[in-house]
Amino acid sequence: MSAQRFRGDHSPEGKQGEPHIEACKPAKIKLRKKPGGFALTLMFLTPFPLLLEGFSQISNASPIGAATSFGTYALFVLAAWTLREGLQAEAAYNERKIARPRMFPRKLIAAGLSGTAVFLAAWFGWGQNMFTGIGFGVMATAAHLVAFGFDPMKRKGLPGFNEYETDRVARAVDKAEALMAEIEAAAAGINIRSVERKVSSLLDSVREMLRTVEQDPRDLTRARKYMGVYLSSARDATIKFAELNERSKDTVYQAEFVALIANLETSFKGERQLMLQDNQSDLDIEIEVLQERLQNEGHVAKD
Repeated sequence: MSAQRFRGDHSPEGKQGEPHIEACKPAKIKLRKKPGGFALTLMFLTPFPLLLEGFSQISNASPIGAATSFGTYALFVLAAWTLREGLQAEAAYNERKIARPRMFPRKLIAAGLSGTAVFLAAWFGWGQNMFTGIGFGVMATAAHLVAFGFDPMKRKGLPGFNEYETDRVARAVDKAEALMAEIEAAAAGINIRSVERKVSSLLDSVREMLRTVEQDPRDLTRARKYMGVYLSSARDATIKFAELNERSKDTVYQAEFVALIANLETSFKGERQLMLQDNQSDLDIEIEVLQERLQNEGHVAKD
């Protein structure tokens, strides 16, 4: 009776009379490298002396100096945070076959924030004149852009598909990835490594489906239920389990949740395999029609 605790009406097993989906075998988890690496970490650590300087200014009874140091430090941290968001958006853009540039160029904004922070630090903190501070700020902005580059600005699409079709797929993938981000955030709060790995394995399967849809936008119609309804159910179930697990470390809840995630993963993998088979069948038909046309026109000898 408790087997339906995490299942909604839109889950693969949510309705009576539907076939049971067997749990899939544990999948090998793909480690996703975080963009930015040490350079991004350094961006967060570099302004730390400004924080210490702010406390020093407080002890020296200099409120203006303290406000300047804290404000400059906050600008540096905001720039680093914006840069991280930009690098993540760039990584997602590079991974996708179909993508649209982000509305706000985060890496460019981060460069501007860094330059502004350096300008303020030079003018107010280092005692330089305004024009020297501007020079330092411009150099910092340029160095930031050289180190991390610009944001992707071009639309990515596939040959043979019009802009409407590619935009339709891009919007659907954006919504799916937003749901996946919510699932990852909820799973991170569970603090059970085995459960987090299972959720990560499910999301890897979802990403494979998204890449399949991007390669052939005609698959979007049949995949929409999985990319929207099933992912929403997975998000709701993950949030619900995280809340239950915070109140009670009941292994029964954990087993039910893991079983649901496994069933969803199997469902995504199975649907993706059907898509690939259908795409192969379409290709076989196109090849057969082309061969018949060439034979009828005398370009190829008939068997």
